[in-house]
Amino acid sequence: MLIRSLIVVLAALSFVAAAPVQAAKCGGGTAGALVGGVLGGLLGAKIDGGRKNTFGTLVGGAIGALAGGAIGKALDRCEQEKLGKATETALNSSSTDGGSSQSWESDSRPGVRGTVSVGAPVTTADGRVCRAARRVNYIDGQEMADAPTYCRTPPNSGWALQAA
Repeated sequence: MLIRSLIVVLAALSFVAAAPVQAAKCGGGTAGALVGGVLGGLLGAKIDGGRKNTFGTLVGGAIGALAGGAIGKALDRCEQEKLGKATETALNSSSTDGGSSQSWESDSRPGVRGTVSVGAPVTTADGRVCRAARRVNYIDGQEMADAPTYCRTPPNSGWALQAA
């Protein structure tokens, strides 16, 4: 299962690497769908329990591709990176009493900006540390918001987006 997941990741990365030059200059859509699909597929496989059944991988990949594609159409690659860094910074804040907020702003499009706010860390019964987030982005005068939850299992320091 791990080898199959690795092959899927490498194949998707080859598509991203072969994207046109325009995408390298912060193009959105396709790269967002590919990355979202790969990450969703890996998350789905993990949720599926590593069984030799690919159902979780397929469902996670489809959901990830839809979400990544929608964000990718609204934000270019550089803006997606800024949103990702803001999310990571907010999640890794040491605030334990009320949470943390981190803002970002586009370098290329006026008025495209966002804020990521996370709540205080909560330890679940299975030992995971989770933080609820609220991401509010403004794109072309429209507000786009979502409220994902991220968890990690100590001592692992990486945050993983939880399935809704």
